[in-house]
Amino acid sequence: MATGSDIQQRLEEMRAALVKRGVVITPKRAKVLEILATSDDHPNVGDLHTEVQRWHPSTSLATVYNTIELLKETGQVLELEFSAAANRYDGRRPDSHPHLVCLECQRIDDLEVPEPEGIFEAIGAETGYEVVRQRLDYYGICPNCQKKRESRLSG
Repeated sequence: MATGSDIQQRLEEMRAALVKRGVVITPKRAKVLEILATSDDHPNVGDLHTEVQRWHPSTSLATVYNTIELLKETGQVLELEFSAAANRYDGRRPDSHPHLVCLECQRIDDLEVPEPEGIFEAIGAETGYEVVRQRLDYYGICPNCQKKRESRLSG
């Protein structure tokens, strides 16, 4: 669980990366950053847009997309791409890390497992690739959806 100081640090890192690129941090952009830094849900652009509009009703979808693109370019958000669903974004942990994905409700949770030391180098030595990141997702049914299934079956 992220603490208030962890969230503040993430926000500062995100802001600094954008400012370094010459980006003005408008209130709408600041709200996108805040949502990404505090969200456990790995929101998609639609979710972000809806939440930002609660605070800034005139926010366009383009503003959210443009902010996400800038964050991706600066390495401040991890994009989780799915072929059958909208891409989701992790602003709390922009480094490559594994996730658990629920096949029923599409909930995404971070998975805390250590990466084998030297794995990128070993893969590079074997294949000739320069490995820069990885993507590993595990798919299953989350505890909430399991409970819903059980109550449907027993009721």
